[in-house]
Amino acid sequence: MIQCRMRELIAIKGRRERRRITYEDIQAESGVNKNSIAKLTNDRSAMVGMSTIDRLCGYFECQPGDLFVYVPDP
Repeated sequence: MIQCRMRELIAIKGRRERRRITYEDIQAESGVNKNSIAKLTNDRSAMVGMSTIDRLCGYFECQPGDLFVYVPDP
């Protein structure tokens, strides 16, 4: 199963910038819809567009492999 590491990336960016990162902050700075952000954060998104991945990687200053991780099903 593919899992999104949004919670971790939000926490890392928040610690780095010494502030609380909200979905509204991410939406305002990246242009990604708040509902898409919520779905990714809660691992409820079935599909993610390349433009969304591109914008999130730009916002979090990361690579796509930092945003998603493969976890084998038990």
